[in-house]
Amino acid sequence: MGTKSFHVVLPASLGWLSLCLSLAGCGQGETQATPHGMSAPQQVTVEVVQPRDLPVQFDYVGRLEASREIEIRPRITGLIEQRLFEEGGEVEAGQILFRIDAAPFEARKQAAEAALAEADARLVQAVREARRLTPLAKKQAVSQRELDDALSNRDLARAAVAAAKAELTQAQLELDYTRVTAPIGGRIGRALEVEGALVSPTTGPLARLAQVDPLYVRFSVSENERLAIDRQLADGRLVMPPPDKTGVVVQLADGKSYGLTGKVDFNDYRTDPDTGAFAVRATLPNPEAALSPGQFVRVRVEGGVLPGALAVPQRAVQEDARGKFVYMVGKDENGASVALPKPVEVGRWVEHATKAGVERLWVIRSGVAGGDRVVIDGTARIFFPGMPIDPQAAEADTAAPPAATPSSTDETG
Repeated sequence: MGTKSFHVVLPASLGWLSLCLSLAGCGQGETQATPHGMSAPQQVTVEVVQPRDLPVQFDYVGRLEASREIEIRPRITGLIEQRLFEEGGEVEAGQILFRIDAAPFEARKQAAEAALAEADARLVQAVREARRLTPLAKKQAVSQRELDDALSNRDLARAAVAAAKAELTQAQLELDYTRVTAPIGGRIGRALEVEGALVSPTTGPLARLAQVDPLYVRFSVSENERLAIDRQLADGRLVMPPPDKTGVVVQLADGKSYGLTGKVDFNDYRTDPDTGAFAVRATLPNPEAALSPGQFVRVRVEGGVLPGALAVPQRAVQEDARGKFVYMVGKDENGASVALPKPVEVGRWVEHATKAGVERLWVIRSGVAGGDRVVIDGTARIFFPGMPIDPQAAEADTAAPPAATPSSTDETG
């Protein structure tokens, strides 16, 4: 028998149903696109920028110096007989540091005393002779010339006594100078001369003595920064206390801050011709001698205030080829929230105390106004300007912001 072919014809409606089921099965697991081909809004954290007074500080590199540093020098020529201090230790004002051989000076003093005694005796004799001849000259028993000679001898004897007293005073001074004393209290260095050395006022110092409480902190302010600070002070964008009330804190080489605060006590009126900077000096208490002259420190000048400043967290500021910018919350034509970039001009950094710790803020000079909402977290999820976002308020917007504390300065402004 021959094979018969059978053809089944489905209705057109069933064919379209099969096609739709196939397409539905292929589309399972794929993300449905949002209208206009845009992704779903990304959640970001925003902060409302408000003007506030922010403390500001200025950081420099400085060096510690003794408030007084002197050289201990001999005033006479002689042999060092004894050293009476501990090298590197503390000495008091008036303490004997060296003894110079006093024997020659004692002998000189004795000779001066003898010379004074002789001069005194000659004066007594001359005065007695002048008194004896005075009434005789009135009676013309002796000549006037004899009386004049007696009076002259008396005056010469008085002058000799005065000269002998001066010699004795000089001899006593030289004898006193055999005891080399500390004119001030402080820390003394090593002995530069040893026992038995012949010293004189021209041979050099015997030791060096420094007063380390208080210490001086010397640092320099560049001419550009000085001009910028002066302009801000004149414009009212910066307020600084008087120099004697400007606090100075130093940070040591290990990164730790010294516990006591100093005060600025000197601002030079001219620039250093070698560096082009202004010299500034602060006085720093050092009662425990914890700091030493010569140390390099980081100097932090505090007390300044930026009145009515606008600032955002450092992480909120982005940068591209055209400069720095922040993302602000804007609206599209449908009223949805989108991220809009806004160029900004930044100033200096300050630190802001929060519940989570210390946060760095960047002061904004221009580009942001009070009341603007700036994206501070989630900027990495913004891939293009105008991207839809879901803004969430930061905690700082709903709680009273803690006081800002000064931080390092990276730019002047």
